[in-house]
Amino acid sequence: MAAPFSFCLRFSGLTIRFVLPTEICPPPAFVPFLREDDGHADEEYTVRLLTQPLRPQEPVTHRFQQTDIYQTEKGWLHIFPVQGDEIGCQVACLFCPDGRHTIYYPAKKWAYYSEVWGCSHLICGEQMLLRHDAFLLHSSLIRCQGKALLFSGPSGAGKSTQASLWQQHRGADILNGDRTVVMRTPQGFLGGGSIWSGTSGVYCPDQAPIAGIFLVEKAPQDRLERLGFQAFRPLFTQTIVNSWDPEFMDKVTDLYSQLLSQVPVYRLYCRPEKSAVDLVYHEIFEKEAL
Repeated sequence: MAAPFSFCLRFSGLTIRFVLPTEICPPPAFVPFLREDDGHADEEYTVRLLTQPLRPQEPVTHRFQQTDIYQTEKGWLHIFPVQGDEIGCQVACLFCPDGRHTIYYPAKKWAYYSEVWGCSHLICGEQMLLRHDAFLLHSSLIRCQGKALLFSGPSGAGKSTQASLWQQHRGADILNGDRTVVMRTPQGFLGGGSIWSGTSGVYCPDQAPIAGIFLVEKAPQDRLERLGFQAFRPLFTQTIVNSWDPEFMDKVTDLYSQLLSQVPVYRLYCRPEKSAVDLVYHEIFEKEAL
């Protein structure tokens, strides 16, 4: 029997190991995050091949976007029935509280899945991050002068446009185009890149201290409005959460309470122009120097 194949990714300060039954070519989106395996991993996902369907004894806890979710003795089991085979073997992820998780594939379809392997949608990323005091925020993330700025809001609000303007006019680095890892550390909150980037195709493993979060809204004139805890609701709606898990909801709510007490949040009314960049730059980088 061939030895299992493994590789490690590192982003936002976390190392994740994947253990697979055969060697694969990691997808292009993973390449910026590949690291040597030094024996340490914060999380580990082992791929196992099914010859018989998983049959949970527990009832379905929640159904979400063609995913059946079960709360089992070992952890949360996410089953994706539509990705199974003709005898009912499923694609699934068993997410365990000890950080050692299992991804299941039908053995008969592994030859196909190993060729097109990309498991970022299967690893329960929001649960994994929360184990490390972090969550995913729908936002574009830039780094300027060593500080992170996050532009959040619904699709079409102009997040990516603002990030591009900062890159063009202030030489900022875009660390992620769509999903920011917001992480609490003893030194404060950090914004980091991740393997999740929507359709932006922007991937970077780096982190930086968050200097400000901006809720982007298109408007005829540029204007900033400093928000307090009233920013909780609009930001929370842009966060990936497990609403069926009370423990998850309690912890992410606590993280948000601390975030809003430590990091300034603004409503950014703006046009897709350099003037919006100048307005934010003055607020974050020039005001504090006065």
